[in-house]
Amino acid sequence: MPQSKRGVPFSGKRKKEQLQAKRQQKNQQNLQGSTSKKSDTHSQIKTDTETGIVLNLDTVSIHEQKKDLRNKYVLKFQTETKEELEKRKKESFEPVIPQPDNDLERGCDEFFPESISFPKRPSWEPNDDESAFDAKENRYFFEYCKSAIESTSFFDLNLETWRQLWRVTEKADILFVIVDIRFASVHFPPALYRYIVNELEKKMILVLNKIDLVPSSVVAAWKDYFSSEFPGISVVYFTSLPAYNLANPTASRMKGAKIRGSIKMAAEGALRVYQECEKIVEGKVDLSTWKELIMQQLKSDFVEELESIVSLEPESPQTQRKELYSDRILTIGAIGHPNVGKSSVLNALTGRKVVSVSKTPGHTKHFQTVNLTNTVKFLDCPGLVFPSKAPKNLQVLAGCYPISQLREPYSAIRFMAEHINIPSRLHLIHQSNEIEWSPYDICDAWAVKCGFRTRKGGKSDVYRAANKLLRAHLGGALGLYLRPPNYTSEQDHWQRHPLISEIEEIQALGERITVFNKEISEEESNEESDVNSDDEKMSEKVKQVENKYAALELDD
Repeated sequence: MPQSKRGVPFSGKRKKEQLQAKRQQKNQQNLQGSTSKKSDTHSQIKTDTETGIVLNLDTVSIHEQKKDLRNKYVLKFQTETKEELEKRKKESFEPVIPQPDNDLERGCDEFFPESISFPKRPSWEPNDDESAFDAKENRYFFEYCKSAIESTSFFDLNLETWRQLWRVTEKADILFVIVDIRFASVHFPPALYRYIVNELEKKMILVLNKIDLVPSSVVAAWKDYFSSEFPGISVVYFTSLPAYNLANPTASRMKGAKIRGSIKMAAEGALRVYQECEKIVEGKVDLSTWKELIMQQLKSDFVEELESIVSLEPESPQTQRKELYSDRILTIGAIGHPNVGKSSVLNALTGRKVVSVSKTPGHTKHFQTVNLTNTVKFLDCPGLVFPSKAPKNLQVLAGCYPISQLREPYSAIRFMAEHINIPSRLHLIHQSNEIEWSPYDICDAWAVKCGFRTRKGGKSDVYRAANKLLRAHLGGALGLYLRPPNYTSEQDHWQRHPLISEIEEIQALGERITVFNKEISEEESNEESDVNSDDEKMSEKVKQVENKYAALELDD
């Protein structure tokens, strides 16, 4: 009998290519014919209103938005080209040129010119059924992004997340717009202010969050800036973790320490938020129970964790203009960019851990309702990035763009290094013994100090070091923040402002409080064993200082 044909060798590389081909074929089938050929020179947008596939650009990963999809509300941005990435990577080797302090003075008009708006929900017609209205929303969002994507920076391209914003603005009686005060002008879109105050005719409260991470004079300056530039809004300052700045600002947070405090520590800020709501409501809703809850937080160290009061409401495509304070219930909606602390503010206002929090942008995935009392409820909207002119490096530093998805971190490191003496502050040693520092040099020196090595070749893991520096910045370890226009020239005035004592009371700068559950993971401890001696020296200096910003000056 003839011998069987000898088998042909099948390499691992060919097996990988075969699996990739099968995966691509499966993805094409799932798209149900909605895909088309991509062009290298022109950006194309596609949508399928019948299957629920949301806006698909050739620069964005195509993603089918079905009801049972796990990542339905995931943040989506346009993808950068290889040419752009390579250009910025080459620039990372160029020396850093320090910039003056007034370069950090940025107003809202720099990032949000009047020509830039944001997607708004189309009007509901009497003859529209659910499928017809869904198709109308898709067409509108398609046309908006087609016209805006070329003239704006990165913004959220997920229609489902914008639908959550529309629902919150429709249902709420009062809108909280929460911003991280370190980048307040990046987080506050004037178009949203005009839409809420002028079109919806609703009250807005601007919450300046994380005020314990900036000097009190900057808080006073920002409050005056927003009150004068945007009449009709109430401005309150808030922090969900006062006295956070009393911890060692470089040693503890650069080592990845998790510092937690009792939620009752934020009761001072919650009381001021309540007072603003009471002025707006004018007795139309009974808020006495809410006030009693806040007073209990001020008197007691015990904080009860209760998560059963969180509920998810069924989605409704119809635009609903409800009557204010219907059923004598105050509905408050929380809006803001990712990572500004919306969920933390909500936890602090309720005095309970009602929603989970994370430093990852976009942690809140869906619209949530939290019933604080019988007459007050909060609507927590997922964070989404509004269209703006803000450069990507500022969006990264402001927490809008997930660091884990960042393909080129060095431009953000450059902006930090232009305004902060990072090598001096972190006691870095230049690996080439040169005087000038580039963003790559800073990351290289930090990788050596932390012991970050690549698995292949054992070289310095520069990307990991850059990632860690950016995360440390988000945690408040490096003290980078923007100022309102003309702050530097008027700094003496703001340092003597009458609001300073009130702001410091919320910041808790004048008293030491207990910091709970300081945890350092075993992995981080092993990675940074080389910097323990420097941290001990730094901690000896910080013991003499209560204000974080005075402590940072000791490094210079």
